[in-house]
Amino acid sequence: MKVYFATSELMELYETPLQNLKGKQKYPHDILKQYKKKVQLLIAIPKLDSLSQFKGLNFENLKGDRKGQCSIRLNDQYRLIFVPISEKKLQIIMVNEISKHYE
Repeated sequence: MKVYFATSELMELYETPLQNLKGKQKYPHDILKQYKKKVQLLIAIPKLDSLSQFKGLNFENLKGDRKGQCSIRLNDQYRLIFVPISEKKLQIIMVNEISKHYE
């Protein structure tokens, strides 16, 4: 899939190697590591439907005021929130945020 980022901060967190991130980070080191892995997985899979085969990700379509968004698990507490943007043959998603679940 093709992955875009809603903010320059999210893009920078993905593109910058962990050891090169400067200053105090908004998210713990292990969350940033999982974020990078999950974005790489999203890039590698052909379709959004493929995420359901990875049970540990807890892929789900969100409801309520987050309708139209999807999430996958980074760990027990954090989720990666994204919006699918469909095009004919190429699926595109927009990574919106790293969310602390239940807050």
